[in-house]
Amino acid sequence: MKTVQECLRELDMEELLDSYLTIPFIRNEMTEVMKKKETATGKEIWNMFRNKITEYIEYMRNTPIEPSEEESVLYVYEVPEGSIREHLWHGLVHITELKEKGVQAEDYSYTLCSHKQVAGFLVADTKLTQDNLPALMRDVLYEASFYGYTEKEIEEEMQNDETEEFEDDSFDADFMNYKPKPKSEEEMRLEKACNKAREEYSVFLRNKALLAVIDFLQQEHK
Repeated sequence: MKTVQECLRELDMEELLDSYLTIPFIRNEMTEVMKKKETATGKEIWNMFRNKITEYIEYMRNTPIEPSEEESVLYVYEVPEGSIREHLWHGLVHITELKEKGVQAEDYSYTLCSHKQVAGFLVADTKLTQDNLPALMRDVLYEASFYGYTEKEIEEEMQNDETEEFEDDSFDADFMNYKPKPKSEEEMRLEKACNKAREEYSVFLRNKALLAVIDFLQQEHK
């Protein structure tokens, strides 16, 4: 299996950059910057973001890898239609735990891992993962930069024990005034059955993807 860094090196920089800049949260971030920098043009802010993210990707492609405590692998799995996520998502599992617990292995967050650690994560050689490698690398780059594009920003976040409280009176008012429409017993029964089926199907799809990773690991060690 290749590392995230090796995969990033093999993908086209412009393709990675353009894909990253289509993420809605990044667009929102650019919009907020535009509001604050009244003297800057939209093109200047766009170029500023492109340059910042280009430097970030180049760093991820070339930084010395820092081994994690647990050898981990990224894999792609499908999610049911109509989910809040796209039709594909990804998880990060510890290989030792995967071998011991099988599909009961947990997925782990890595937003507070250093970029050097993320660059060293392994990428599953399963068909679904490899067929969607550009999208996976885009999502990994986003998750890894959630708290910043540099190691210093992540270190500062890890050291910051204070949590910012989100205050939005209009949101609270809307929430308090929200009154769900009444539902019949039949509608509630069907809704419950639908949610249960969606949950079971979600678990099935994730297990299917994990079994493919397990099978690959077993074949690799034969």
